[in-house]
Amino acid sequence: MMTVGGWILFVLLAFGVAIAGIFIGMSLETEALGTILTTVICGILVVAMFMGFRWYYSSTESGKRAMKSQEANFNAGIERRVEVYDVEGELIKEYEGRFDVTYDDDRILFDDENGHRHIIYYSTGNVIIDELGEKGENNESN
Repeated sequence: MMTVGGWILFVLLAFGVAIAGIFIGMSLETEALGTILTTVICGILVVAMFMGFRWYYSSTESGKRAMKSQEANFNAGIERRVEVYDVEGELIKEYEGRFDVTYDDDRILFDDENGHRHIIYYSTGNVIIDELGEKGENNESN
């Protein structure tokens, strides 16, 4: 599985390999041999590129994060639970639902399913954000 951007990049690169192969094949003296040879080489390059893209999106952490981000964008967020604790460790507020979370140096920001914006500043204490599984339980596999 790849992201939409990954597929677009793959198609553009494969198209570039095909165009380069056509020009190289046409420039060889024996046109039939050149066409067969460049077709085989271009095919191998495109398959290797595809396998490289698949490896990147399934085996690297940045590729997995890209897939998770795309999933969140296409599915209106990820099922999560946000727990906000004060500096003493007491639970202040808990939010649960499908949403994306953004953060910077001093705050966490998310819009819940009802369209309400929540801004939580780190100075309030600790914030725990868990991704939930299908039934609202912690998803230990991700």
